[in-house]
Amino acid sequence: MKQWKGTKCEPGYIEKQKRFQAVMLLVFAAIGICLFLIGYLATGTRANVFTVLAILMVLPGAKRVIALVVMVPRRSVEQGRYDRMKEAISPDAVLLTDYVFTSSEKIMNLDFVIVEGRVVTGIRSVNERRRDAGIGKYMKDYLSKGIAGVADGYRVNILDSDESFYRQYERAGRSVDTDVLDDAQAEVVKFLKILAV
Repeated sequence: MKQWKGTKCEPGYIEKQKRFQAVMLLVFAAIGICLFLIGYLATGTRANVFTVLAILMVLPGAKRVIALVVMVPRRSVEQGRYDRMKEAISPDAVLLTDYVFTSSEKIMNLDFVIVEGRVVTGIRSVNERRRDAGIGKYMKDYLSKGIAGVADGYRVNILDSDESFYRQYERAGRSVDTDVLDDAQAEVVKFLKILAV
């Protein structure tokens, strides 16, 4: 099933979710229509138990529509870009991609989230930058508050491009004591994966 649905925060997740949710929406619609027709043809009236079952197919169908509304405007990160980012960061860093998350006010998208040491760096998607220029600060505040509830001392950066990340990463020259940070980093990564849609 994961080959069809994709895995959260892995390459290609958004595109797989779009296809999976669209197919599931069609399946639920087809089941509902079939149930209605079976009941109507068997009884000659719409007032039957099959009509009720057909109406109940709207509930899982609506869930699929919501998932499509969230995913359709977004795009997966290209494999070459993902590979380049994976090579650039240290082996101890955790790289999440195709990161879509929501708050009570907004639906947000980051192409990459890199967790290394006590720093969480998000790289905004190109489409996200075009839609809302001021969302970077909102994302930073939202993620900072959430991560603060899980682990202390983490800093969140939201960058606009891969190039700005590479420049900043080369200047910083990472030297992280991974033995001390493994538990906290694991909790932060777990939180980030739970937060993802």
